[in-house]
Amino acid sequence: MKFFITIFATLLLFNCNQPISDTNNEMALLSNDEMIDVNKPDYTYYYETITHDNYEIKLGVLDLGDDEFELVINMKLNNDSFFVSPNEKRDFKGKLSVTYDDTNHLTFMEEMVEIPNAVEEMDPHVFMDGDVKVVRKQTRYVQKVKRNTTEDFNTSANLQFVIEPSCTLEKIPLIIVNQGGYLKYRLRGC
Repeated sequence: MKFFITIFATLLLFNCNQPISDTNNEMALLSNDEMIDVNKPDYTYYYETITHDNYEIKLGVLDLGDDEFELVINMKLNNDSFFVSPNEKRDFKGKLSVTYDDTNHLTFMEEMVEIPNAVEEMDPHVFMDGDVKVVRKQTRYVQKVKRNTTEDFNTSANLQFVIEPSCTLEKIPLIIVNQGGYLKYRLRGC
């Protein structure tokens, strides 16, 4: 019996001193593109893109789980265009806003977040005459919502802003669609 225990202990010691396998070495050499950052939200669920000479808008939804979502509006500006931030304290009719017609199916959990925040600029124009929060670079707007029902529904919305320097009022009809358990943010009428 002691003989078998001695042989077993010797084999066990022998196996513990084996070099690390090639498979483990390869796993440690993943490139940055192959690694997944679990703390970084994935905003790749874009359902609609609106293109214009002065801007490009992508509409999307990020599923946070437990019937909570983030409605995402990604604004990319072209040709030195800009607009007034929704976070501007003064009352301008042209600042970016999103209004929803029917909110029975959704609960808006937080105010819309602007990422990155707009920068204040001095505007000497007669109607402005002071510092104004202006958006000049690509900006993402995120609205956290909770879905109140799993039944299919449609909720209309409107995105509105004045694009400068052309000074044109942009009214974009949107819709939030819940169909088959999936929530989508789309351009209304398409």
